[in-house]
Amino acid sequence: MSVEILIGEEGLIAAATHANVDLVLTAIVGFAGVKPTYAAIKQGKTIALANKETLVAAGSVIMPLAKSTGAQIIPVDSEHSAIHQCLQGNNSSDLRHIWLTSSGGPFRTWTKEQIDMPL
Repeated sequence: MSVEILIGEEGLIAAATHANVDLVLTAIVGFAGVKPTYAAIKQGKTIALANKETLVAAGSVIMPLAKSTGAQIIPVDSEHSAIHQCLQGNNSSDLRHIWLTSSGGPFRTWTKEQIDMPL
């Protein structure tokens, strides 16, 4: 058995697009997850998405690409996985609001007035 060591963005893309890989778990912090996720989706691979920044930064590119290639995106991290699970078996036209808590991150020190947004 041989071992190949890959590094950097090129290594991430190579791992995400390897021929013997069917399911790609993208759990890379921040924007760094976009390119490997994009490359795997381009090949129609199933994505276990733990990097919500990929959708925040590039959702307008990622989601249409997934639809066109038939790649499935399965959210596996906290809030977006909970939303996905709650929506299973329900009609999305019945949905009016999704409420998320913001117990951490950059909003943890904001006042209610700072984060209050009209619906």
